[in-house]
Amino acid sequence: MTSQFPKRAIGKRQGRILALATAFCAGIATQPVAAQTLSFETGFEQLSSPQTLIEGLNRIYVGYQFTDNLSFGQSFYSAVQGDAGGAFFWGFEGVARMPLSKGLSLSASGFIGGGGGAAQVIGDGTMIRAGLALDYQIADSWAVQLTGSWISIDGAPIDGPAFGVGLRRQIGKQAPGGWDAQLDAAGGTITGMVAPSGVLNRAGQPQDRVALVGARALFGLGRNTQLSLGAAGAASGAQGYMQVMAGLRRNFALGPATLFVEGGVGFGGGGEVDTGAGPLLEAVAGVSLPVTRELDAQLAVGGLIAPTGDFRAAGVSLSILRNFARTRGDAGLGERPNRWAFSGGISVQQTGGNYFLNANTASFVVMQESSFDYFLGENLYVSGNGQTALHGGIAGYAVGLLGLGYQVDISPRWAVSLEGHIGAAGGGGVNVAGGIVGSLRAEIDYSITDRVALSLGLGKMRAVRGNGLDSNIATLGLKIPFSTR
Repeated sequence: MTSQFPKRAIGKRQGRILALATAFCAGIATQPVAAQTLSFETGFEQLSSPQTLIEGLNRIYVGYQFTDNLSFGQSFYSAVQGDAGGAFFWGFEGVARMPLSKGLSLSASGFIGGGGGAAQVIGDGTMIRAGLALDYQIADSWAVQLTGSWISIDGAPIDGPAFGVGLRRQIGKQAPGGWDAQLDAAGGTITGMVAPSGVLNRAGQPQDRVALVGARALFGLGRNTQLSLGAAGAASGAQGYMQVMAGLRRNFALGPATLFVEGGVGFGGGGEVDTGAGPLLEAVAGVSLPVTRELDAQLAVGGLIAPTGDFRAAGVSLSILRNFARTRGDAGLGERPNRWAFSGGISVQQTGGNYFLNANTASFVVMQESSFDYFLGENLYVSGNGQTALHGGIAGYAVGLLGLGYQVDISPRWAVSLEGHIGAAGGGGVNVAGGIVGSLRAEIDYSITDRVALSLGLGKMRAVRGNGLDSNIATLGLKIPFSTR
C-alpha cells in the first residue's frame, strides 16, 4: 500500500511524551486503594491544527483503580468532529491523579493503541496520546475536567496538541456516593438494517442493507432501568463498518415477558456508510422472553440516524443474553460467583496469498487485542474478542469475534485452552471477503500470581466467504481472572 503521508516509527518526541506520562503515573501512585473500584472518564478534544478530516476525538476510558491515585484500563477514541465518521482508535491507558486541594486535582494519562479509518490514516495506525487534566469535584463521585493532550498518529499528519473538556466518575460500592451498577445481562446480537430510498453512501451510491454482528451488556441502574452498552461490526453490506452505542433502557414487566424502550447515542462509520463526523442516535423498542432460567431472547425494532451525515436506517435485531439478574441472590446457583477472565496483549497475523486487497509488502501485521471470557461451568466459557491494527500498513483494520472456549488445568500454575470464534472484520485494505471471519486458536497459560497469568496462543483465522485472508496467528498477553455476583 502506497502512503500519501510520511511514514514514521515511534520517534524520540513520541517516546519522550509516553515516558513522561508513565513517570508521572508511577511517581504519585503511592497509597493503597481502599476498595476495588472503577474509574470512568469521557470527553471531547479538538485538534488545534487539523490537517485531515479528523478534527476532534471523543474519549471513553474505563480503568481499574489499583491505588487511590492510579488506574489502568482501556480507552476508545472516535472521530466526532469534521467528516471522518469511522475513524476509531483503541488501546491501553493509565491515569494518575495528584490532589492539589479539596475538590481540585491534576491528572495525567498515557495511551498507546491503534486504529484508523475513514481513509484518513494510511500506514500503521499506531496512536500515542499523553494528556493532562485539571479535575474539579462537583459531587462525591463526579468531577468535570479541562483537558489538554499531545496526540500523535502514525500514518496521518496528526502530531500536535488538542484541548477539550471531560467528565470523570468513580464506580464502585465503596466509592463515596458511588454507583453500585451491577451486570444484569450480556450476550451476542445480530442486527439487520435497511436504509430508506434515497439514502446514499459516501461514494454517492444507494446505501446497501447492512447486517451487523456484535455484543451487548446491560447494567442495572435502579428499578426497571438499565444502562445498555453495545458494539457491532458489519458482516455484510458495508465491509469495515463499525459502531459503538450506549443507551438508557426502561423495562415494563408483562407476565413472563418484558417490554422495553431504549434511547441511545454512539459513534459509527466505515464501509462507505455516510455517518458524517461519526455521532449516531438510536431509538429502540422490543420484547425480552426467558428461554431458560439463565438465557433470554430479545427481539427489537428501531431506527438509527447520523445527525451529521446522510445515513438513516430502520433495523431489526435478535439477541441471546445470559441473564444474571434473575438468578442473583437465589440459593445455589445465584450465590456462586460468576467467573470471568480479561485478556489483553498483542497478536501477529501472517500475511500472504489473498490477505490484502491492495499492494502491500508486509509479511506480517501486529494487532492489539482484548478479550472477556465468561465461564458457563468449570471448563466451558464464552469469549468476546476485539482487535485493532498497530503495525503492518493496515490502519483502520479491526476485528470483533464471539466464540466458545474450553480450558483444562494441567497443574496448579499451568492451563491449556482451545477457542473457536466467528465474527466481523474489515478496513485497512485487508481482504475479508465480505466481512465474516472465523478463527481457531489454542492457548497455554502460566499463572505468575493468583491474579495474573501469562498467555501464549497459536491458531488460524480466515474469511468464511470467498477467497480472502487465510492467516496463521500467534498471540501474547496477560490474563486476569475475576468474578462478579
